Amino acid sequence: MWLLDGLRGFWGRQKANFKVMIARDSIRMFSGRKPRSRIRAAGGYESIFLSRLGATPVQIGLTNGAMSLLNVLFAVPAGWLTDTTRNIRGLFLISFALGLPAQLLMAYAPDWTVFMLVMLYYTVTLSVLLPNQLIMDIDSMTDEDRVTGLSLHRTITAVAGVASPLMLAYIIDRFGGLDTAQGIRPIFIVQFVADVLIFIILYRGLENVFIERRRERTSLVGGLREVLGGSTPIKLMLLRDVSTMFVMGMVAPFIGIYQVDVKMATIFIFAWIGVAEPAVDIFLSIPAARIVERYGRKKTAYVGHLIGIASRMVLVLTPASLPILLIGYSLLGSVEGCLYMGYDAYGQEIIPQEIRGSWMGVRNTVIGVMGVFTPVLGGLVWNVGPDYLMWLPMLQWTLVGLPIMVFLMERHSVDGMVRPKVQA
Repeated sequence: MWLLDGLRGFWGRQKANFKVMIARDSIRMFSGRKPRSRIRAAGGYESIFLSRLGATPVQIGLTNGAMSLLNVLFAVPAGWLTDTTRNIRGLFLISFALGLPAQLLMAYAPDWTVFMLVMLYYTVTLSVLLPNQLIMDIDSMTDEDRVTGLSLHRTITAVAGVASPLMLAYIIDRFGGLDTAQGIRPIFIVQFVADVLIFIILYRGLENVFIERRRERTSLVGGLREVLGGSTPIKLMLLRDVSTMFVMGMVAPFIGIYQVDVKMATIFIFAWIGVAEPAVDIFLSIPAARIVERYGRKKTAYVGHLIGIASRMVLVLTPASLPILLIGYSLLGSVEGCLYMGYDAYGQEIIPQEIRGSWMGVRNTVIGVMGVFTPVLGGLVWNVGPDYLMWLPMLQWTLVGLPIMVFLMERHSVDGMVRPKVQA
């Protein structure tokens, strides 16, 4: 009873935007997408769909490279626009509305080139949308409530996400299965309907966010200098994100194809892989928040990171004769995410609010430059051997991600909390 009373009190003192964020992400999960995913890489069903439309691994890589090129062109201007606008809500809603037709157009794409063009258009709208979404999401919780808020967010959205993979699997199976493009088309229609519903909720319930700004506005070049010349933790967070996205830029477009075509996962095993992650979130997110509060952000992040390494190993070591073991890849990845909430909160808190738009712009620009060639590089490595490609995330998470996290936790935090003296 005390737990329910605590959650009721927590819910009652939250801003309207926190509740809107949960509604938005729950619907996204129900439609088969992760809450904060963007089509930065054509992974999952998108990559399989591209393959069934006739795209080769290198062409899939070229598609993702073209999307990243657009991210390069729009990332910094979009971040600057976010930093200078006074109507975050309006800019967010306009960019969301412009992206609404994308899922419907994807559903009826006749070939992979048309699908690519639609994804490029969607990438442009997301380049403007995501910096504003980040600011509103971070502002929706106080630092003191952030870990609890993130855990509650994971739990509620996971409930919506448990049923969707199996629902989509039955739809795909009914329309022809994963072997045909026709079988996959209906999921984009489901996602279009979900986006329309999300837009209605956002329009009716979203409140504007007021950011404390300097009297003198920073120029675009000044914003770049501000981020790159910031504190050591900001630079290390950027390095960690960039190294992670370098590898994921190579790997992400091919994970779905790897699970289905190499590890021989059926449509329903593929669906259960999707079910496993939110199922763990339902039962573990809120308890994990209490574990983080009891044992500290630092210790739980370390344990979560090691579990993440194991998850990445399961993906590669699963034999094609036992594709059901791939569910363990998703299960361990979800446990990692639950225990990582304290470090995720640190990653949000370490970026000063007044430069978050510029931060997103610089980050997306660097990642976008890499993303022009990393998917193509991933396609070339795939042609040499898919297993070689899938070992890369484990190596990066072990040799780069872990040392940076340990350094930040030990030298630039108080058990995962931002030191008061850290400034950008």
